Amino acid sequence: MEKIRDTWLQREDYAYPNGGQTRKGNAICEDGKVRRVWAGIPDTFFSIPAHATIQGRYTAGWLSLDDNDGAFIFRANRY
Repeated sequence: MEKIRDTWLQREDYAYPNGGQTRKGNAICEDGKVRRVWAGIPDTFFSIPAHATIQGRYTAGWLSLDDNDGAFIFRANRY
């Protein structure tokens, strides 16, 4: 686990054998707070499906990396 600005994510093998969102980590949310996230297996080179609890509600989204320092950023799905 690599910590950058207090963000980290467990290795990909934590999501196997069924590929569920069981990898734990911390990521910076869009409001600037670092929160616990659960992630799965990367679906593209640029993003990892994930979810977090924000204001007591389940929030689906994805993880990406900050271009400047490599910190994990959680981006919520918008409908």
